[in-house]
Amino acid sequence: MALDGAAYSPKEFQVAIKAESTIGTANVSSMQLVNVDSVEMPNFNLTQVLDVRSGSDGRVFDVDDALTDEKGVTKEITFSGVFDTTVAPLLVQNCIGLAESSDVVTIPYNYTPPELETGDSSSVTIADTVTIAVIAPATSGGNRSIIFPGCTITSLSISGDMANESGRLRFTATARTGYISSFTQAAPSSPSAYGTSYYSLATLAGTAKKTIAGAEDCVIQSFSLNLENPSEYVGQGDANGNPEAIVRAVPELGATLDATVKYDNQTAELPTTMKAGTTVISNLANHATIGSASDFAFIGSYGKITNVAYNEANAMMYDVSVKFGASGSNAMLAIRT
Repeated sequence: MALDGAAYSPKEFQVAIKAESTIGTANVSSMQLVNVDSVEMPNFNLTQVLDVRSGSDGRVFDVDDALTDEKGVTKEITFSGVFDTTVAPLLVQNCIGLAESSDVVTIPYNYTPPELETGDSSSVTIADTVTIAVIAPATSGGNRSIIFPGCTITSLSISGDMANESGRLRFTATARTGYISSFTQAAPSSPSAYGTSYYSLATLAGTAKKTIAGAEDCVIQSFSLNLENPSEYVGQGDANGNPEAIVRAVPELGATLDATVKYDNQTAELPTTMKAGTTVISNLANHATIGSASDFAFIGSYGKITNVAYNEANAMMYDVSVKFGASGSNAMLAIRT
């Protein structure tokens, strides 16, 4: 028996991203490919009512009574890949909801997310909403790409591990949208290739600032900088069920750090620091000041240690976690991409 159709590899699926000119309106022109190696099946979260109805002829579900609808629901998509220099600023700016200045995005003490309303086309930037495309293999036939307009990145994890790809930085992002998506779209034409320049833990050597949870000059095995900025799609904007507005950072924009560092004189006091509730700085950069850094960098000057644990690797390590906050009029976190 002949089989109709070819087999496709997950690696043949691509993800592309593009800032929108109008909030909630798909923009598939000149999209930017993302260097992904994993794309999870989107959570479409459709409304499905498959109950047995009153007055049915029997005690079984009648398919003619089924309801399947996309109005008023949110969809999510998670993808991960290489945190290259082209995609990094797009992801960070949209997740935080603020535009960068001199390659740095700063979360101020009085952070207020932008007002996002459907149809707004005034001064819309990458920090507001994006269109995300999951591009099906070109040879699969038909229009089978999935287009998600009005997306906001609600979760972004930036990580590096010297035991994985020689310390090259990677990311995992989750995007959300409440706008009607398209499942039968033609692939975006001529998207820009993803970047070929990368960030790496290996570049943070010598005089680099490597302070984790207040411990200076750490030997860092791995780290993960985690941003969480929830989005709620509210209101009924039209008959299709698109929302009227997007509400961000409810209840908060959160930033945390998880790191594995060598146990030595520099880090031995981490449990004592956690017990005392001391405010700690975490600074990872190739320069003493983030504004002068020439590579990926971040600094959070006001953190609290939330966990310390032994990590019995080849050498004795500590796993340490920090939650960042603001202090007075001082910023919570700054990230350079």
